[in-house]
Amino acid sequence: MKEKAKKEITRLIEKYEVEKSAGKISHYTEEETKKGFIDPLFESLGWDTQNRDEVGLETNISGGRVDYSFKLGGIVKFFVEAKPLKADLNNPEFSKQAINYSWHKGVVWAILTDFESIKVFNAEVKTKHIFESLLFEIKYADYISNFEQLFLLSKESITNGLLDKEAEKWGKKIKKQPVSKQILDDLLKAREKLTSNILKNSKSKISETDLDESVQRILDRLIFIRTCEDREIEKNYLRSAVRDRRQILNNELKRIFREFDDGYNSKLFDKHICDDLTIDDEVLKEVIESLYQTPDGNIHYDFGVINSDVLGSIYEQYLGHILKKTSTTTKLKETHQHRKEQGIYYTPTYIVDYIVKNTVGEILKTAKSKTVRKLRILDPACGSGSFLTRAFDELVDYWVGQNKKQSEFGTVQKTEILSNNIYGVDLDKQAVEITQMNLLLKTLYTRERLPMLKNIRCGNSLIDDPKIAGNKAFKWEEEFKELISEGGFDVIIGNPPYVDIKGMDPSAVDYLFDKYFSTENRINLYASFVEKAINLLKKDGYFSFIIPNSILYNDSYKKLREFIIKSTSIKKIVRLPDNIFEEAKVETIILVLQKRANRNNKIEIVGYDRNNKITKIDRDNCDTCKEIEQEIWAKTKKIFLIFFLIVQRGIF
Repeated sequence: MKEKAKKEITRLIEKYEVEKSAGKISHYTEEETKKGFIDPLFESLGWDTQNRDEVGLETNISGGRVDYSFKLGGIVKFFVEAKPLKADLNNPEFSKQAINYSWHKGVVWAILTDFESIKVFNAEVKTKHIFESLLFEIKYADYISNFEQLFLLSKESITNGLLDKEAEKWGKKIKKQPVSKQILDDLLKAREKLTSNILKNSKSKISETDLDESVQRILDRLIFIRTCEDREIEKNYLRSAVRDRRQILNNELKRIFREFDDGYNSKLFDKHICDDLTIDDEVLKEVIESLYQTPDGNIHYDFGVINSDVLGSIYEQYLGHILKKTSTTTKLKETHQHRKEQGIYYTPTYIVDYIVKNTVGEILKTAKSKTVRKLRILDPACGSGSFLTRAFDELVDYWVGQNKKQSEFGTVQKTEILSNNIYGVDLDKQAVEITQMNLLLKTLYTRERLPMLKNIRCGNSLIDDPKIAGNKAFKWEEEFKELISEGGFDVIIGNPPYVDIKGMDPSAVDYLFDKYFSTENRINLYASFVEKAINLLKKDGYFSFIIPNSILYNDSYKKLREFIIKSTSIKKIVRLPDNIFEEAKVETIILVLQKRANRNNKIEIVGYDRNNKITKIDRDNCDTCKEIEQEIWAKTKKIFLIFFLIVQRGIF
């Protein structure tokens, strides 16, 4: 490959020299530069620039966008900011734009190029001077003589992690915190300050629930407004309010909230108990400023380019902290035990992508427009909404493809998707509000009235008895009456809580054993969610969860395995890398099913390599696979155990 790449790049260099000699370089636009030089350069390095799953075009949401995202297995490996020939790449604003964009997206590498030169920056390096973030620069005249360095940007090298290894030789430079960790720290500090101040100023006793909900609502509103500002939909409301000393900031902020309520008609700005609270201006000022930049002023936030998955990661961790309140102070405590008890773990983006592609994506391959409009997608334990926002993106991509032009698919159409296609339920009221906000941000590109998202609801997906679940009891037949009467959901996806019955309320345990026949001896909530989801699924509908691999072999789940085999067609079983959740040591799989009785299908066995890239098993060269296919339906009770043995033997 290297020799072929050298020849192609040599031809590009010769083409450039011809254009330069003819005096045409200064007339090249950015688009002409990309088409004539930058795209062919990366194609010679093994990238398919026409495949949007491999080389994406970044959307101009705010002024801080870049041009390309280069991906492997759905994971962005680096961004490229392209400039026209003869651009001055030494302009620090160009470098700053590329670096800031990459950092806000949680990506290490940012590349700036006009073909004449390539600059490779590490967006994680903490520095006051841009040049200190520069890993290397290559001029076009050195592309061949310094080819090994240029080849670090090839698909082959990125796949093998060679750019990261090269960076290790660079020395141990101080790194910025990841964007998710940095904003999380700032939000937690803001939450603590607001809570303490509200308690100090409260003339009457406020319940802990109302207090926590009020603080959450204030922070959600501020993030929404900051996103509007950075996407250039609204003026800088918040900083203007902070700097105007003629008025009380607390009062001005309430006025701004009312204005946003009028403009967007979103539940987020509905009249709420938080509007009656008194907060000192100095505290509000500190909280608002923390959403513009870090305390040292080194990093300026751009909420216009922060992905919903980054916000989701922040909020999942945010929900893992509980408020410890005494009569004199409040403290936020990171509670791994609380996260474990609630089953709160954020799903990595590449897992979410895979699940959505193999469910929603499968339906969209052959579905007609009329069918897609009626598609009903559910996450019954939606958390911060990562699966639902990704499903929303998949539907948007489908309609953009149908309409050919992104500009023809606007806020109204996106609102219809949110109102008609996306459904979610979660036990945690704060999680529901976060999901709603993350989905609303997906439609936020102009000042238009937003939907109320009534299909994202708070409730106990597994228990419908008010005597046991109280006001969280969720009766599916009543909450989604019309949909259930029509047969159920077309797609059910997600990452249900992994919670053992130990420590659960005895009445809830008795209810679950009685209600969910597929579990015996012991119970983990994820198994009950699997059974519930299949029952809620429409005929021919798709199901996919990421769950512990204990479903494959544990005796307690034998009836559940039999239920799955009898009522579904198993499409895929995916072995995942060990311990993909940072704070949960659990071996997991992805299970992809279709609700149809089909005993003749082939089950696709899938694994992940060391780069989290999906690897399909070559059945023709897999004797174990052939043996399984011969036994698979004859010995249904052993099916999952056999697959467990395969993945344990490491044939991937």
